[in-house]
Amino acid sequence: MQFDLRTLFIVLVSMYACLGFVCLLLPYRIPGSRAVTDWGIGMLLFAAGMAGIALRGAVPDVLSIVLANGLILAAFPFVMRSVRPETAPAVFAFGWLVIGAAVLAIAYFTFLQPTTRIRIVIVSLALAILVVYPVIALLAAAKESGRARRFTAACMGGIGLAMLVRAALTVVWGANQNFLASNAVQFGSLLLFGIFIVLSTLGVIWIEIEKLRAELARLAMIDPLTATLNRRAFMLEYERELSRCAREKTGLALAIFDLDHFKDVNDTHGHLVGDEVLRRVADVLRASLRGHDVLGRYGGEEFVLLMPGADAAAAQAGTERVRLAVGERPIEVGRLSIPVMLSAGVAVFGIDGSDQETLLRSADAALYRAKRGGRNRVVAAHTAPAGSPGSR
Repeated sequence: MQFDLRTLFIVLVSMYACLGFVCLLLPYRIPGSRAVTDWGIGMLLFAAGMAGIALRGAVPDVLSIVLANGLILAAFPFVMRSVRPETAPAVFAFGWLVIGAAVLAIAYFTFLQPTTRIRIVIVSLALAILVVYPVIALLAAAKESGRARRFTAACMGGIGLAMLVRAALTVVWGANQNFLASNAVQFGSLLLFGIFIVLSTLGVIWIEIEKLRAELARLAMIDPLTATLNRRAFMLEYERELSRCAREKTGLALAIFDLDHFKDVNDTHGHLVGDEVLRRVADVLRASLRGHDVLGRYGGEEFVLLMPGADAAAAQAGTERVRLAVGERPIEVGRLSIPVMLSAGVAVFGIDGSDQETLLRSADAALYRAKRGGRNRVVAAHTAPAGSPGSR
C-alpha cells in the first residue's frame, strides 16, 4: 500500500487554511477576546508551513525545510496565547526559545550534516514540548467552561502524544532520505496530528461559545447604566440571602436609597447628564460598601442594598456612611458641579419583617418617612410610627 505524503500535505494545507479563515471570520466572540483570532493565525501558519513541505524538491531546502518547519513551530505561540488564562503573561519566552533552538538544529542537519531522521525527531519533540503549556493552561482554567476546556486539553494532548510516538518510531525504524517517499509512520502520525488539530479547533470555538454564553448571562443580570445588579438579579440575590439568613440565624438588613430632587437634575441639565450622575453615584455607593454587601438598581433613581450579617445598629451606621459618602462632594459632569443627596430607609430582618415582601415594604415606608422628614437622611423602619404610608 502506498502512503502518498505529498497528497496528504496538500490536504492538510487546505484543511488548516480553511480552519484559519473560519476562525478569523467567526462572528461569535466576546468583544475584546482574541482567542479564536489567535488560533486562526496559528492555523494559517500551519498551512503555510505544510505548503512549504509539500513543495519539497520544487523550491530550495531553506524554504521547504528550514522555513517550512519554522512556520509550523511558530504557530504554537499563537496557540498558546489563544488558550492562556487572562492573568497569564502574554509573552512565552520558553516557547520561542524551543522554536529558535529547533530551527537552528534543523538548519544544521539540513546543510552541514544532512539527516532526515534527526530532523523529524527534532520537529516532533519540539511540537510535543510546545503543546505542554496549552494543555496545562486549559486544565488549570477548567473551572470556567470546564467540559470545553478539558475536551480541548485532551485533543491537544493527543497532538503531543502523536508527535512523541512519531519521534520514537522514527528512531527505531528510521526514515527515508526523501521525506515525501511512502512511509507508514510519517503518514499515520501526520494524519493523527491533523485530526487532533481539527478537534482542538472545535474545542477552542466551543470554549469561546461558552465564554460568550456566560458573558450574556452576566449582562442579563447587570444594569447597563450603573453596572450594578438589575432589579431581577437583585431580587434573586435577596431571596437567597433571606433563605440563608433564616437557615443560619444570622443578621440581614435592607436599605433603599433615593436621590433627592433627581427630577430637577434631568429637567435642568438633560437626561444624559442625569445618566452620568447615576453612574457616578453608583461608583460612590460601590466604594462605600463592605465586600459582601449586595448593591442593585431598583428602578429610576432608586438603589437597594443588602447588608448580610448586619444588626439594626450596623445597618443604620452602614447606610449613614453611604449617605455621607454620596453627599460629601458634588458630582462633576463636564463643567457642571451637581450636588447630590440621598434619602434612605432601612429595615432589619426579624425586626421589621420576616419575609421578602414585608421587609421591602418596611424599608420603603422608612424611605417615605425620610423624604417627608426633609430628605438627605436615613430612617430606620422600626422607628417609624405605625400606619406610615408604604409608597411615594
